[in-house]
Amino acid sequence: MVETFTPAVCGSRSRQRLAIALFSVGALVASAALGAALGFAGSLIGTTPALIAAASIAALAALRETGILRLPLPQSRRQVPERWRSELPLPFWSAGYGAGLGVGVLTFQPVATFWVACAAALALGRPLLAACCFALYGAGRAFMAVWPYRREGDGPAAVERLVARSGLMARANVVVLVLAVFLFALTPPAGAAVTSLGSGFDPSADGRVLARARMANGTVEVVVVPPSPSSPVTVSHADAPSLDGDFVAYADGSGITVMNWRTKHVEETLSGNLSNPALDYPQLAYRKVEDGRERLVLVDDVSAPGAPQERSIASVPLADDLGRPSLRGSWLAWHRIKKHETVITAMNLQTGNRRTIRRTHVWQESNPSVTATRIVWVEQRPAGSYLRMRRFSTGHTKTLMRVDGRKTFLWTTGLTGRTAYVTRYTPKTRRSVVLRVAF
Repeated sequence: MVETFTPAVCGSRSRQRLAIALFSVGALVASAALGAALGFAGSLIGTTPALIAAASIAALAALRETGILRLPLPQSRRQVPERWRSELPLPFWSAGYGAGLGVGVLTFQPVATFWVACAAALALGRPLLAACCFALYGAGRAFMAVWPYRREGDGPAAVERLVARSGLMARANVVVLVLAVFLFALTPPAGAAVTSLGSGFDPSADGRVLARARMANGTVEVVVVPPSPSSPVTVSHADAPSLDGDFVAYADGSGITVMNWRTKHVEETLSGNLSNPALDYPQLAYRKVEDGRERLVLVDDVSAPGAPQERSIASVPLADDLGRPSLRGSWLAWHRIKKHETVITAMNLQTGNRRTIRRTHVWQESNPSVTATRIVWVEQRPAGSYLRMRRFSTGHTKTLMRVDGRKTFLWTTGLTGRTAYVTRYTPKTRRSVVLRVAF
């Protein structure tokens, strides 16, 4: 490639500089695009399996480069097309050469380190960060086109001197690969730290206060746990808590109650076939069954005198499921599960605009929770359950945690700040545990 970027081939020294600049841009853009694609793929499969794969690939690469193990490399042994120089204008063939080398998989690779870098980008699980890191590969390609001409005009001679030191470079490469094995093996999965908080389900959080439902003496109760040294507050014969500041809403035998959990004073009661409250006081959303349908209802001010002024947000047949809604900071989110489709929808209550967060005909998306900036939900697949998270300002979805298999799965969620809560349920033992997931 050095012999390509000479004044004789390019036509003049100014055209040589232009060709090298365009080659560098092509290499950087292509390598960054590859890194972004790998980072996006890593966000889908989860960081734990990606880290395991990266450590394994780095170990195999180290064994290969030391000569202990003979392994062929998956690659194309072709070079960039030489005919481009005669068929295409200089800007196109120089940028095309850079892109071909920058993407890596289209040309010959003398060592296995490239594939370790690919595995590392996959393990990052973050497209933007992976793109920035992998762009360094393209920068290396660009450097090899520029470096030989910095001290002398004879580029091939400079490359020959570099090749004479290939033994030293090979040993350094092995050292780097061995270090990569240890780094991959010791690195915890990116994304979240998971802590078990004990038995319970239907978590709801606001700041450092957590509410949950739990089984006690054969009945369901709600417990609100403030920061220590304050004592937990328990409400018997109640479930599906939703917390907002000093207020907690819960479902009971007669409908929904809104209570100040610090004083235990009941603020509001709503009667009827109501369930699954979502509270952002004084706003309250809940499910209501009437006339053979299930409705998602929003009350803008539950503290207003007289009968609550309900707004119907969604309505489905009883055969479908609207799930447990979540309400916070002008966002209302819910799922709809029907026979061949599940959809998670978020509605901006200020604008009235609705946004489809996730729709699938294959697996199940359910139980969203929102803050003013983020949404989390559970994705059920045959291989396991995933806790997903997305910022409303972007379309990027991040996996916070994963539970493999079908014996245990993730269920209801809660969200506050940069902490998510999720229920892990085991059907065989009927045991449910609330997990805290810091991200």
